[in-house]
Amino acid sequence: MTRRRLRPAFALGVALLLAALPAAPRATQPAFYPDDPIVVDPETEDASGVRPWNLSDPYDFLEHTFLRPGDRSHRRALNVNTIDEVPDSSWYTNRGPLDAATVVRGPNTTDGPAPGAWTIVSGKSDGITPGFTIRDTNGIIWFIKFDPPEHPEMATGAEIISTKLFWALGYHVPENHLATLHRDNLVIGERAGIRNATGQRRQISEADVDDLLAKAARREDGTFRVIASRALPGRPLGPFRYHGTRPDDPNDIFPQEHRRELRGLRAFSAWLNHDDSRSINTLDTLIERDGRRIVWHHLIDFGSTLGSASVQAQKARAGNEYLWEARPTLLTALSLGLWVRPWIKVQYPALPAVGRIEASFFQPETWKPEYPNPAFDNARPDDLFWAARRAVAIPDEVIAAVVRAAEFSNPAATQYLTDVIIARRDKIGLAWLPGVNPLVDFALDAQGTLTFRNAAADFERATPAREYRVRWGRFDNHTRAVTWAGPAVTVPVPAAQAPVEILDAPFLQVEIAAVHERHPAWAVPVAVHFRRVPGGWQLVGVTRLPD
Repeated sequence: MTRRRLRPAFALGVALLLAALPAAPRATQPAFYPDDPIVVDPETEDASGVRPWNLSDPYDFLEHTFLRPGDRSHRRALNVNTIDEVPDSSWYTNRGPLDAATVVRGPNTTDGPAPGAWTIVSGKSDGITPGFTIRDTNGIIWFIKFDPPEHPEMATGAEIISTKLFWALGYHVPENHLATLHRDNLVIGERAGIRNATGQRRQISEADVDDLLAKAARREDGTFRVIASRALPGRPLGPFRYHGTRPDDPNDIFPQEHRRELRGLRAFSAWLNHDDSRSINTLDTLIERDGRRIVWHHLIDFGSTLGSASVQAQKARAGNEYLWEARPTLLTALSLGLWVRPWIKVQYPALPAVGRIEASFFQPETWKPEYPNPAFDNARPDDLFWAARRAVAIPDEVIAAVVRAAEFSNPAATQYLTDVIIARRDKIGLAWLPGVNPLVDFALDAQGTLTFRNAAADFERATPAREYRVRWGRFDNHTRAVTWAGPAVTVPVPAAQAPVEILDAPFLQVEIAAVHERHPAWAVPVAVHFRRVPGGWQLVGVTRLPD
């Protein structure tokens, strides 16, 4: 039976209560249960009572910039399973190896809005670029977004590329398509509304439509290249926060700042320059799943990624500095403007469809979103190692295919953006694969032969370890005590033989350290546990960086 997790606060209270009781002989909780390692996080409660909420974007900026919400304890991620991986859940899906065609298709289940008349359901009048909500001839609702006139193809291209790559990385994202809008195909719905400058809603008119389209990039033939984003399934509930839990969702038991997939999002956001990675660009929906209602969590709106800031090219500051930082502001003031921020000097190519993004000055470790993010701030070396493995697992040919899917009219834009995304991915690998002991893919055969891989050494530019130190022991699953079978042994390759005298144990623990002159973190052993099963051994535990 799959066990139910306890809320962390409740679990802590229970632990404190038990610690205060008189000591008495009692069985401890086993380290590993029969269903370990869990591959799907159990979300067994019905969430029908969840209510929509709105978050204030200005308050979100002020809260995260000056109040620093969330638990900043940098504890180990709470939602990893016993082998230090993120189970599938309403937050994340492990995609596995994917070919180019699958990633290019991504989350899409259709070919985009059906041809024919698009009925405007509502219009968006704020901002520089326009937007519409339309219903196609199949009755499907789509959100239509445009490019700014000075940068045709930029925002739509960034949205296509980032949507597909974030989907490949495991996140839940909308179905987005490139489409062509013809002015003559737009029909105003009977109840289609738009808000004026004072926020009052009124019926949208043909003149309103023309005014909105005048702010968008138009092709020479009078058509518009657009992103058509399909409405997400389920009832919209508003965005999620990057800290705490949703109090009315009974399945939301891990504070968001302690979810590995949200901590690791820091690495992915740095890679694709998703500097607008904040709550406003997320959306929860209430969906039906296995006979009950649960909350499904999405990342949305990728128009402000790569070199695009949606309504203009990215500012040079994007990714290099928060919207407000005391130190650089003071340095500029005290030097009377003589101190120049280094990122101001970075040169960008004159490619309007690309905007501003580069790979030479980019440093993953110092990359920053628009303002502090509690989950990003809590990202530990093991979280970033997890993320880096997934980034470098996306090969060059997949990245090239995804960029081609953006259908840039200038081949130079396609080539430049492909090269930049690959180079930034490589920097992610070089920055965070060596940050912890990088051993992975542990396997123990029936004869006791252990094999594993060095993820950093496998990365083409990394240096392999000189040797590995391996220590074996019997593991008591109930007391968690280890009886070691002698001292550690040294092996020159990622393979070792278990001592014969311990192969009759129900559980084994093996600790493996790697020796490398430039990477002292590799010397911290990875604790690996195997359970005896019919015909061999099952991997049930990996602890890379304990609290």
